[in-house]
Amino acid sequence: MNCQICGKKTASIKKVTKSFGRGHSLVVIEDIPVVSCSSCHESYITADTAREIDRIRKNRVTAGKAKRVLVASFKESAA
Repeated sequence: MNCQICGKKTASIKKVTKSFGRGHSLVVIEDIPVVSCSSCHESYITADTAREIDRIRKNRVTAGKAKRVLVASFKESAA
């Protein structure tokens, strides 16, 4: 696959999980296709993927299913 950034044929699709929002508006989307180039090390999503992410975010209650998730807080140590 050709990279849209550098033009080389070293791009491939990777699946990632991202979270959007916080609190009661938090939604986690799994299996987002991201184009990743091994030559220029850039990653990007297509316009179609961006539209689908927006659709899922707007319809998160009907598009998703509830799952239990462990949430941890990062605690800085006193230096």
